[in-house]
Amino acid sequence: MAAIKQLHIVASEIADDIIKDIYKQCDWQVGQFLPDDSEGNEINEAHSYMMRTVARHIANKLDVTTNKYYDE
Repeated sequence: MAAIKQLHIVASEIADDIIKDIYKQCDWQVGQFLPDDSEGNEINEAHSYMMRTVARHIANKLDVTTNKYYDE
């Protein structure tokens, strides 16, 4: 059982690193789609939308069922 717990800990750390990478990629990409005169809230909303969309695509490609009320 200790090995499974360790796997979960490592998986969580990997997930944190991947989220940081996705954040950076989305940050760069959002600037490609928004007009130059976009303001803070518009940029934040577009960035958040892109982050969630990327996460859904990853979950779909990995055939993972997502449920926001379930936390393993």
